[in-house]
Amino acid sequence: MTSPKVEPTGVLDRYRSDRFGLFDLARIPGASSPGPYDELLDASGAVRRQWEPLVDGYSRLGRSGLHRAEQRVRTLVDDDGITYNAPDGDSTRRRRWELDCVPLLIDGAQWAELDRKIAQRSRVLDALLADIYSGQRVITDGIVPPEMVYGHPGYIRKAAGFPQAGPHSLFLHACDVGRGPGGAHTVYADRAGAPSGVGYALADRRLMSRAFPRLFQRCVPRPLTAFSATLRLSLLEYAPQGTEDPTVAVLTPGSLSETAFDQAYLASALGFPLVEAADLVVRGGSVYMRSLGKFKRLDVILRRVDAAYCDPLDLRTDSRLGVPGLVEAVSRGTVSVVNHLGAGVLENPALHTVLHAVSRHLLDEDLLLDSVETYWAGTDLDRSKMVADIANLQFSNFRTGEEISGPGLTAAARDELIARIEAEPWPWAGRRLEDYSVAPSATPAATQSGSGGAGLRPAPVGLRVFSVAQGAGYAVMPGGLGHVLADGTAGASWDSIAGKDVWVTTTEPAGPTARVPESSDHHDRVATVMTADDEQVGRRSTRAHRPVTDSAVVSSPRVLSDLFWFGRYGERAELTTRMVKVARERYEDYRYRPWMSGTASIPLFLSAIAAATGSEAALEDTDGIADFDSSRPPEPDEVMAATARMHSMTSSRRASGSVAFAVERLQQLARAVRDQMSTSTWMVLGAIDRAIAELGSPPAILSGSGAETNEELDVDGSELGRAHEEILHGLLALAGLQAESMVHDAGWLFMDIGRRIERAQMLAALTSAVLVQQHDADTEQGLLEAYLVANESAIIYRRRNRGIVRLGPVAGLLLFDEGNPRAMIYQLDTLRADLTALPTDVRSAAAERLVEDLVNELRRVDPADLAAIGAGGRRVELAELMSTLGAGLREISDVLGRTRFAYPVEMQPLWGAGSEDQL
Repeated sequence: MTSPKVEPTGVLDRYRSDRFGLFDLARIPGASSPGPYDELLDASGAVRRQWEPLVDGYSRLGRSGLHRAEQRVRTLVDDDGITYNAPDGDSTRRRRWELDCVPLLIDGAQWAELDRKIAQRSRVLDALLADIYSGQRVITDGIVPPEMVYGHPGYIRKAAGFPQAGPHSLFLHACDVGRGPGGAHTVYADRAGAPSGVGYALADRRLMSRAFPRLFQRCVPRPLTAFSATLRLSLLEYAPQGTEDPTVAVLTPGSLSETAFDQAYLASALGFPLVEAADLVVRGGSVYMRSLGKFKRLDVILRRVDAAYCDPLDLRTDSRLGVPGLVEAVSRGTVSVVNHLGAGVLENPALHTVLHAVSRHLLDEDLLLDSVETYWAGTDLDRSKMVADIANLQFSNFRTGEEISGPGLTAAARDELIARIEAEPWPWAGRRLEDYSVAPSATPAATQSGSGGAGLRPAPVGLRVFSVAQGAGYAVMPGGLGHVLADGTAGASWDSIAGKDVWVTTTEPAGPTARVPESSDHHDRVATVMTADDEQVGRRSTRAHRPVTDSAVVSSPRVLSDLFWFGRYGERAELTTRMVKVARERYEDYRYRPWMSGTASIPLFLSAIAAATGSEAALEDTDGIADFDSSRPPEPDEVMAATARMHSMTSSRRASGSVAFAVERLQQLARAVRDQMSTSTWMVLGAIDRAIAELGSPPAILSGSGAETNEELDVDGSELGRAHEEILHGLLALAGLQAESMVHDAGWLFMDIGRRIERAQMLAALTSAVLVQQHDADTEQGLLEAYLVANESAIIYRRRNRGIVRLGPVAGLLLFDEGNPRAMIYQLDTLRADLTALPTDVRSAAAERLVEDLVNELRRVDPADLAAIGAGGRRVELAELMSTLGAGLREISDVLGRTRFAYPVEMQPLWGAGSEDQL
């Protein structure tokens, strides 16, 4: 009995009415289009078979359920810390990764055909790349015009004659694929230099499987884990001949790179360290990683730095992202860099015009997967077509990288473009703007049309497909990185507005992901083929390696420094939150009872917080805080001034001593060492960041906005109190993760060293600010009580001292009690233990001596002497002790920075920065 056809209802009602209205290139003058191919509905309007479980599932959700699903996906994106650094002038701006909550479904039989075509296209480009940097038959035989090769910035002259590292010249290939109006797939662009997106695809799949577990099980998409396993094993295959235990690393431009998350997530998924140029050095023609005071030879580099920036000696001299001498090491064959340094030349869109001929010439095969219709202005015929059809083309100057969209150009702009093409035709290529297929999407449209309102809309979609060299063929990721494209012309030129998980559905057992051509005699090393079902990393090729031992735990000075400061900023954020929380709670206790004893301690404690955190600027205007009048409750303006200052010390991201500033730095450092972090770290950091973001800006009295309602002003401080609780919960969870979910290796020890230094330093600063100056008995008691609560020691103090608060016992508990994890002596003892537990090569004798001196200094003090009052009502002994401890702790941090975290001296080329052309 056949099941009835599923009809799209509810959240899909809008889809039928809108599907042809959003992305119609027929509106462009001179263009004609039959309308986009519909991924969901067939020509009769029925739901395609592979979409039926999803349509049923989303229809059951309803509009409110769809909204909840969108929110759940956004929360998971934040919890996983998935970001994209968008260019913003000369810098970048971190943005949340936008992920559509509706996947793109592709039928298994259709995918098998596309898989075969992608694998063949990869082989064609591989053969072309090998020929360009060796025999150059395609140029001498007139198949590829020399301008397409030598005029493209991706061509690296130094790469000619490089030894081939593995069975293929092209290791990792990505291509942006769309489906045209007729349903056929075409390639918009090939990505071969340093392809991005594998990490995003893996992260999207992980997230969607968690967001929709039942739907995921019903649709049974093919897994991506086999592809990542194949990628990992293939990297090991590319080690230089004779290497038995390869060391592999992923080279990144750094945490400010546009796709920094993608790089870090991929490195973590593969189990290889993520390194920057400062972590590497070339010695004796080989590349080494700086690791715990030693140099570890590197065999394979998965490159995510643009080729021109990889070596400031042989390539761009102004690069700070490259490793001096890397080109020389590659030429000697001591290290394999993938992708090939010269692979970027394959990204030239003009090559689309000759790729069919290249395939026949080099492989004697017809090209199976077409590119979008492309013209090269280097021929008279193509140039005339480009000029005549300017309104329907995307123009690329492959020499400069300039992109110009033909539709929408003014008459003057069209004339200027034509003149430029006629004056210098060879670097110009034009690609026809396709009317790409549409699929259901929950993303908002740029302009609403049709019925509007909630529900799923038809949005143009594209797909980035990845293939990796495996044996004599290529393994293709079953799915890839989907894109929701912008409406209209922008989408036709592949402007992505959101990611989209791609589910290849099939009821049949998954077949092999690699296609091995019948003739493969040009390779002398063969690897076995891994199937999509095969997720066993242990199944290896005929070239067997021993298990990778310690490459995944290599810690360079940069990584150790980032972990050290991660520990410091985590502790700083927690202690600042505790102090401001105590100040707010005590202010709420006293503000309507100003006649009570201890009222004067509140402004003093806030000033002490500012001094301890270095955020005095947050307390410039202290009206309402410092001028309590014991004869009356404070005026509303005075209340708001106090609340606003505490709010600012919590939420101001620009104030260096605020909680928000410390959390921002904590997130930056976590992103820099993402491959070292527990996956749960991002859930915790996401919750902390949301709590700060929801708190918003300081109350209106600071900005003069004139807000009038209590809700806007947060007069009772309830929002601030809630934020403090949520932030503190997150920071405590983060400390627990660090203690219980991270291997206690050298990196963890440096992180804990950072925590101990920060806790001790802030304790010294707060002690000096709170306890050194004598006050009247009531004020002193208020300060001591706040001091105990802020240092999480009030309960144990009350148990020991029956609630009588005096300076001597307080100082004894928080300075000298070896069993109190908040005490100064505890920090110094733990710091000493951490320093001595470090591996021999990174131990610092100077830092150990300094800690020993501080321990001895503290133990020599008689606690009774600290309460002695000197001139001016100051406790001189206590002040001198805190000053000595603070200075000593700063010196320990400086010594570690100079000797263990030091970066190599910045390179200065002997020739000018204007000589960066490839030699």
